[in-house]
Amino acid sequence: MPREVILVDSQLGNLDSVEHALIQVGASVIVSSDPDRVATARMVVFPGQGSFGPTTRALVDGAMGAALRMVIERGDPFLGICLGMQLLFEHSEESGGFDGLKVLPGRVRRFPADMRAGEDPESARLKIPHMGWSDVQPTGEHFYFAHSYYVETTDPSLAMWWCRYGSVEFPATIARGNVFGCQFHPEKSQWSGLRFLRSFILGGRA
Repeated sequence: MPREVILVDSQLGNLDSVEHALIQVGASVIVSSDPDRVATARMVVFPGQGSFGPTTRALVDGAMGAALRMVIERGDPFLGICLGMQLLFEHSEESGGFDGLKVLPGRVRRFPADMRAGEDPESARLKIPHMGWSDVQPTGEHFYFAHSYYVETTDPSLAMWWCRYGSVEFPATIARGNVFGCQFHPEKSQWSGLRFLRSFILGGRA
């Protein structure tokens, strides 16, 4: 029987591709923006695109933020995707600075504007946002990223996988107990992304 997953609609991006990917890996998906429904979920996926700002502050401080914390504290499986992962942490410097859900230790920082493609100071300047396919270690697989900000955690043991962009190495995925997160977009990462989602649905770590 398919595993029921609540896909949180928090007005932070298009859910269609995430919903389709979850269905592909065997989930029974219910899209909900109702905090009461989310609070009683046995498995939650929280995707996000865009930025920290007034919308995320309203979410963090409101009923949906309380519902997400309830799921996490109860021990049910939780996956945050992209901005959804970043919101698990304490604070972001984006948009002048906004707090996250404070579930995990760490901050969200912007990639340096002057990063170069190589060690030579004359090498090409890297574009921000970091957008496109990048390899993730230690898997060696490639996943699709689209972000200008990254997590800098005070607990390196949170990171399952890592990615490097220019001079910055950042967590590509995080895990602590029932809480998982990925900075990449699994729904845009073809078979590698589907394998990651399937592992989450089945209760594994990928």
